[in-house]
Amino acid sequence: MKCALVAGVLLPLAAASVHAQPALVPAGGAESSSPIEVVKRDVDLEASADGRSWKLEEVRYRPLTTTGVEALQKFDLSFTQGYERLSVRAYTLKKNGQRIDIPQDTMLQGRGNSTQPGFEDTMNLTVVFPSLEIGDQAVLITKSEQLVPWFPDVFAFTQAFPLQVAVKEANFAFTSQGRDGDFRIDVKGVQADAPLSAGGKTRRAWHFRNDTTRIPDPEAVEELVDRPHVAISTVRSWSDMAALYVQVFKDRTEVTPEITKLADELTTGEKDKRAQARKLYDWVSSHIRYVNIVLGAGGFIPHKASDVLKNGYGDCKDHVMLLEALLAAKGIKSSPVLIRAAEKTYKLPPVPSPYVFDHLISYIPDFQLFLDSTAQYAQFGVLPASDAGKEVVIVSSGKTARTPAVTAANSSMSATSAVTVNADGSADTETKFLATGAMAVEMRGFMAALPPDRDDNYFRAALGPGSSGKFQRGQPETLSDSYEFSARYHTSHLANIPGPGALPAAMAYKPFSLGLLAAQNLPPSRQDDYVCASGTYSDDVTVTLPSATTVTTVPDNKTVTALGAVLDIKYENPMPNIVRQRAMLKLDRPPVCLAQDYAKVRPGLSSIMSVLFAQTLYK
Repeated sequence: MKCALVAGVLLPLAAASVHAQPALVPAGGAESSSPIEVVKRDVDLEASADGRSWKLEEVRYRPLTTTGVEALQKFDLSFTQGYERLSVRAYTLKKNGQRIDIPQDTMLQGRGNSTQPGFEDTMNLTVVFPSLEIGDQAVLITKSEQLVPWFPDVFAFTQAFPLQVAVKEANFAFTSQGRDGDFRIDVKGVQADAPLSAGGKTRRAWHFRNDTTRIPDPEAVEELVDRPHVAISTVRSWSDMAALYVQVFKDRTEVTPEITKLADELTTGEKDKRAQARKLYDWVSSHIRYVNIVLGAGGFIPHKASDVLKNGYGDCKDHVMLLEALLAAKGIKSSPVLIRAAEKTYKLPPVPSPYVFDHLISYIPDFQLFLDSTAQYAQFGVLPASDAGKEVVIVSSGKTARTPAVTAANSSMSATSAVTVNADGSADTETKFLATGAMAVEMRGFMAALPPDRDDNYFRAALGPGSSGKFQRGQPETLSDSYEFSARYHTSHLANIPGPGALPAAMAYKPFSLGLLAAQNLPPSRQDDYVCASGTYSDDVTVTLPSATTVTTVPDNKTVTALGAVLDIKYENPMPNIVRQRAMLKLDRPPVCLAQDYAKVRPGLSSIMSVLFAQTLYK
């Protein structure tokens, strides 16, 4: 999770909560063929329009494989003291009917989800099923109460049901206290009972069963609206929801004398407001250490900007508060922006909820710029790919918007290589790289994360046994509009010299694959809308073979198009032993490509792959 504004997430192994409740899902995650099944899940939820709620849940999981046993052996739960109350019972039900209770004193407890002061307001509980075997059932019974709402007079909850896991029986009941019209409800893919009203309460129940599992397509989006769910909220609109956060963030961005002094120092001699904003953003991005907050009240309430400045660290909300205060000190207005960055979600769900977001970024309306200072290597005005093309809520105005998508015009990566093939078939290469936009963000992070003493290992893994290399990293910490770096590396086996032979399709290293960018996994068909890559990528390689070697055949120049994708590839043979290949791939596609268009685009993508595998022959 990028920077938790919520305590729950949409999780694949079970019906999951987007409300601030413990995520009752086993550690380990899902795999391509489901290792578990849900034998039965009963959820009984009651809520008041003032935001208080009571939930009783019993779930029975059955492991189907050894992987399933491992996944179900440990459950991690969390709650926030003072806001929530949680009680847990658990037992293993053996295949022969024997029940083995999990003693309360064996449930491990701890405090806090961060070692940083001020971020330790949660209680953690771990339940272990040590005697679980294939065919047994892991039974978890929880009673949770929201004693103090995260937002006054607000209740919101989403129960999502999985398609990739068999669910034999799932029942979800919701009882609303007070006026039934206070609760907005959106449902999909479930069977509903008729509502019952009595004594000032209304009870609704829904049922779900999934005998036929379906694994999502590669790169499939994860939109809530597309999956079976029950979503409930007392929030009437996204504008009303933004108003909740306005109150939470109030008084967090006070412009203190210390903040004014820093803003003036950072912008000394600079009169242009946009240039001032860039300097302030660069400072926050590089000087305020990012600390991820996962659960608890700290997931919603930021620290004051003055405290963030004093501490020198904070989570996404803290970054936004400090940047807003620094900008305000120079008369530049900005606003927090609510976004869900962690998953492949690009649309807001149908029912407004303050709990669907996992990240906070900034927006400067005068420049129409979105900024993410927690993305340490993102230059001013550029968002990392995880933030791009997402539907968001601008807190100050209450309006919804969409962040700029990655396009061929605003993100690029080029590799220019000179390859010298030696008499033994090995090769020595120098490659220069230039990245802009979202690719520059990714490459800065990659170069900064790779320890310099691991370069040889990296090139050996990329180029094969006996290979070695060294990156010249440039200045990844400098947030300029482009990022340049280079590499010198030795490939132990590139060509069969003296030949005859063929040069490989990939004649030099590059940190991207034109084929994967264009075609991704290239499945035979698609049922789900999917995430598409965009940008401009070029690979310019000049190969010099030993003087006694002659290039006999070079592939034809070709231009291949598919929907939103153009590959242009050219070859030159200026001397008998020299060949140059120049390939440029332009991808201008929406962040989400439609499954209904895939049958039309797939032949073109397949042609792109074929052209990329053409080889140069020599003897």
